[in-house]
Amino acid sequence: MTEPIYDVIVIGTGMGGSACGALSARAGLKTLILEKNPRIGGACSYYEKDGFHVDFGTHLFTCGGEGAIGEVLRRVGARSRVEFVQLRRFSRILGLDMNIPLYNSLLSIFRTSYRIHHQLGIRLREMPDVVRLNYNFFRMPDEDIEKWDDRTMEEYVMQYSQNPGLMAITNVVLALYFVYPYWKTSAGEGAWASKAMIKAQAISYPKGGAVIVHQTMLDAAKDRGATVLTQARVRKILVEKGAACGVELEDGRKFLGRAVVSNGSLKDTVFNLVGAQHFPEDYRKMTDGLEQAHNAVQFKIALDRKVIKEGSLIVLGSPHGDFRPKTTTVPQVHRVYEDLLSGRLPELVPLYLVVPSNFDPSLAPPGKQIIILCTGAPLTTSKWVDPPEVWEEAMMKALREAIPGIERHILWKEVVGAKAIESWIGKTGGSCVSTAQVPGQVGKKRPAIRSPLPGLYFAGDQAGGRGIGTELAARSGMECAEILDSDFRNGRIS
Repeated sequence: MTEPIYDVIVIGTGMGGSACGALSARAGLKTLILEKNPRIGGACSYYEKDGFHVDFGTHLFTCGGEGAIGEVLRRVGARSRVEFVQLRRFSRILGLDMNIPLYNSLLSIFRTSYRIHHQLGIRLREMPDVVRLNYNFFRMPDEDIEKWDDRTMEEYVMQYSQNPGLMAITNVVLALYFVYPYWKTSAGEGAWASKAMIKAQAISYPKGGAVIVHQTMLDAAKDRGATVLTQARVRKILVEKGAACGVELEDGRKFLGRAVVSNGSLKDTVFNLVGAQHFPEDYRKMTDGLEQAHNAVQFKIALDRKVIKEGSLIVLGSPHGDFRPKTTTVPQVHRVYEDLLSGRLPELVPLYLVVPSNFDPSLAPPGKQIIILCTGAPLTTSKWVDPPEVWEEAMMKALREAIPGIERHILWKEVVGAKAIESWIGKTGGSCVSTAQVPGQVGKKRPAIRSPLPGLYFAGDQAGGRGIGTELAARSGMECAEILDSDFRNGRIS
């Protein structure tokens, strides 16, 4: 059974797909948006349990309504429908002799930086170089960002300081940004994302839960005539006469479209949904060689009272007690991520923890609290040396040590493992960023949104865009919609 022909078919309602779909509908294109899961939102989706609204992913929005997400909402006339809530003290670094509050203020950056360096034991004579490092990084001109796109954060830091503790903290922060080790991550991408975040001064969380952003975009799309279908898993992208021409669902339905937008991963799209034979050999090799960021292991924890004051925490744990930022070495910092990549529990286990109910109390029953925490983990396609249970116990140990007594307030806790994340987001391996932000894969060298196969486009964290997480995906979705609109107007799409 074949449905009517659409101008644009978008596969997936993650941030990139939702943004592209909403903007395409706004441009007057007949748009179909498909979601394989029962609920929209991708990694920003949710479920409900005992009166708690439980986010599927672990998210804060680094630019709130002031970055790409806010721009998409403005373009579709829906910015006022989403309230981004900010907290003055939005986070804190805890554990392994560190206790540093983080404030949502430009003026606090230098105070926070001083506290970090003081607690790391950085000597006074080193401080001028460290100050120059921070100043030059957060104010890096655009032309320098481009030069640093193909060099790593480790190379950048080592120009100014070789202090291992500083590298360890840099590693933790960059891992939160890009879910990848700092000694592999692009310095240009790190500087670009940091500048955008500081300029916005809007680290926040949306009232109604993370999914409200996607829901608002899709509601705006439907207001412009778009169709949104859930439980509509795509089996393959149809190709006819050398061009993408629609999709076939697992239930056998076919939808024809003049353009198809994939919001998954480049590898899955090329090799599974389309077929490698439809792409040039050099493109197949490029796609096959793309580096992917890590997966994650998550806990969802309901508390019987408000235990955590901040909106988020960065918790540092050492499963065997042998890692301390003050006394670490550069090889030890490297070994943390070498172990992670090999599936071995590392010496340092950093947790990223978000408390959605501190931003919006309605997401938990009165007086109670919901927390979502995660740590990086290998892709499901990797062989795990240590089983998931070992990782989960290390996470709980770090949480107990950072927040003594928290266990007696736990109403329930649930584990979302790497395989569950892979299944929900639909990317083989479960990568949190399917095209990792490393040298050779950012800026001008990031995979293009327009594919070599006519009629096929990419949105989300796989192609185009810059930034952190949801910002990266929203910017990619916005770029994809602009390219689609241009291609329709200029006759590139028949």
